[in-house]
Amino acid sequence: MVGTMPTLFRVTRPGLVGAAVACLLLVSACATVGGPDPVPVAKRSISSPLAANEPAGPALAEAPHIALAAVALKSWNAHVVCAPVLTTLSKVLGTQRSPLGGATLAGGGFNPGIPDRRSTNPPCAVAGVPTLVELHKVTVGTCAKINTDGDWTCELKDPSIPATVSADFHSIHIEIDGNFRAKGWAPSIPPGGTLIDVQGFVFWDPDHVTAAFHHHSGWELHTFTAWRLAA
Repeated sequence: MVGTMPTLFRVTRPGLVGAAVACLLLVSACATVGGPDPVPVAKRSISSPLAANEPAGPALAEAPHIALAAVALKSWNAHVVCAPVLTTLSKVLGTQRSPLGGATLAGGGFNPGIPDRRSTNPPCAVAGVPTLVELHKVTVGTCAKINTDGDWTCELKDPSIPATVSADFHSIHIEIDGNFRAKGWAPSIPPGGTLIDVQGFVFWDPDHVTAAFHHHSGWELHTFTAWRLAA
């Protein structure tokens, strides 16, 4: 066997043949198993919150007000200085049900919300919780001016919520505030039944927790600051 080996690997003492072969096998195995160097963590893309095939960690699941996108969002309303948080209607409402079936204050994902729905300069966060949210691919029903305060009220619904979920957790009451309208800062009335993306401030209205039109919950978007057609 030694006499037929290529010159490069020929050995003069038979006792070294085993060692030489073992060395060659080891080098080959290392080259095969190692493959290309992995991409350093510092060089991974941060265009999305999670790399491919990486599951969401518990921190995201336990903090519904954390943005779903890594890229900082901006308000579509030039008169609103806060940066919105991309979230869902289900996370705004939470999962706690009142005796009447609506979402509770304590269970809301953005509890407590802004303190004054009439403010044209509400805080961007209360107790460390963001107040301006952005929801995608929702629909708005008929809007109407039902009071003398100048507000236009509508019902916002998320059609992606399964039918098995309680009816009061499919929708939220929204209002285009009269003070925003008086200043010329309010958005136009969105087209009914069309998929849109929206932005608005989360507010808890304790006066309507028993009202069916308010989905037996105090949660609403007030004021509703901007919308666009969904992509």
